[in-house]
Amino acid sequence: IEIREEGGNDTMFIFGCLEDEVPKIKERASNGHYPVDPRMQKVFDTIKSGRFACGDSEAQEKFCGLIDKLCNITAAGTWDGDKYLLINDFPSYLDAQEQVDKTYADKAKWASLSIQAACSMAKFSTDRTISEYAKVIWGV
Repeated sequence: IEIREEGGNDTMFIFGCLEDEVPKIKERASNGHYPVDPRMQKVFDTIKSGRFACGDSEAQEKFCGLIDKLCNITAAGTWDGDKYLLINDFPSYLDAQEQVDKTYADKAKWASLSIQAACSMAKFSTDRTISEYAKVIWGV
């Protein structure tokens, strides 16, 4: 949030649910409503096909276990399921990535936004951060 405040909304590509949306998402999931986007399902199917395990059965077992856990839809938002709501956020991630691609295609705009973003990061230098922590957190 602080980085967005300093750099501006134009310099960031935000995706995913907001913190105040999480309880409702978890509640819907506990009632069995946590749909898997077809594009995410395609990713899962490709991984489960063994394509990325390269014949390593142990890796394949781990990959499938992760997908099975993510797809435990009634446990979304918990350690027994999709703890970080990746399935929920995937469509907005794809939308944000599409916006990144469009913005990057305009080289002048991309360069301008990159310079803006870099120039707005001074507040986050380690010198300032350590100094602030020393004063506020550590009291020295």
